[in-house]
Amino acid sequence: MKGVGIAAEFNPFHRGHKYIIEEAKRRTGCDFLGVVMSGSFCQRGEPAVFNKFLRTKAALLNGADIVIELPVIFASSAADAFAWGSVETIEKAGIFSHMAFGVEAESLKDLERAADILSLEPEEFKTTLKRFCGEGVSFPKAREIALRQIFDFPEGIFNKPNNILALEYLKAIKMKGSPLTAAGIQRIGSGYNDTEFKGEFSSGAAVRRSIGEGLFEEVKAAVPESVYSLYKEHFGEKQPSLENYKEALRYLILRLKPEGLEKICDITEGLENKIYKNADFESVEGLVSALKSKRYTESKLKRAIAHILLDIKKEDVFPLPQAPYIRVLGVRKEAKGLLSELKEKAKAPVIINVKKDAERLDGNAKKILEKEIFSTGLRDAKNKASDFTEGLIII
Repeated sequence: MKGVGIAAEFNPFHRGHKYIIEEAKRRTGCDFLGVVMSGSFCQRGEPAVFNKFLRTKAALLNGADIVIELPVIFASSAADAFAWGSVETIEKAGIFSHMAFGVEAESLKDLERAADILSLEPEEFKTTLKRFCGEGVSFPKAREIALRQIFDFPEGIFNKPNNILALEYLKAIKMKGSPLTAAGIQRIGSGYNDTEFKGEFSSGAAVRRSIGEGLFEEVKAAVPESVYSLYKEHFGEKQPSLENYKEALRYLILRLKPEGLEKICDITEGLENKIYKNADFESVEGLVSALKSKRYTESKLKRAIAHILLDIKKEDVFPLPQAPYIRVLGVRKEAKGLLSELKEKAKAPVIINVKKDAERLDGNAKKILEKEIFSTGLRDAKNKASDFTEGLIII
């Protein structure tokens, strides 16, 4: 049996995600599909709009056979670490032959060529990239300019969110010498960051906005019926936000001081001093606005804030580590045989029961799992969902 893995946030799950799942199975001809999914915090640095247990159910109801958690050290990080962790986890699971992901490009040809360049890092490229970064350009933009200037890539290919992640997936596969076969699936419907509602294939950003504004008919049109039934039980609840942790964040900034902040992942190039100087912020949004610049994008700043809250340090993420474990969140009843296959073939410890299986982890893996448990508790303190109270989801 062949399996295809996809990396996702499902924040929240919508019709576009169902399309990706269906296309991944069709294009690869695989017998089953697994999802490596972000847990409580996502790549934007924000807590997920719905908890990971609800999002796991949504995935299993709509074509996923097994859902594995992407450790928070990867899930809350920039594209390179997010993609590396996703590829690592899919490969280390040992049951997948393919990895599929969404792209805006019509083919993977240019992205694969760029991945070859980035995995080798020619001297001319490194010099040009360093020069633009030195001029205050953000790293993603500097890399885009350097690739286009030196290697004559088409305009606009590297500034689209799905292409950026696809490039990082392909780079990770090449750098690891992974046996995974990559499959790109062209995105349909709204753009990734488009907050305007555009019918059944609206973006996750648009669905989040509709939920926040109470526009539930829009939500109903944009998500599968089975998922809407899950969501509607939570309509009216206050949406999780970094603003929820404003006082805790201020306390941590003042306690850590610049020398402690400098060790936190995504805090670079003197950002620790700017954060400390702005510790009297009235809102997290206000802090982000005060810090934002060409060099420090809003996403980078929110990730840095999340990492302060979650105590994720540079040493936890760089150099890019191996997958510490394979933590299963849920499985379809008809696919329960995958659990046995996973236990037999996985190249990292398999966690199904957190309390029981955590005892087998070594020091570093246990430390990462503790950060995962803390992130779940931080996001879900009010509804009391935790990694200890929620068992394996079987649908």
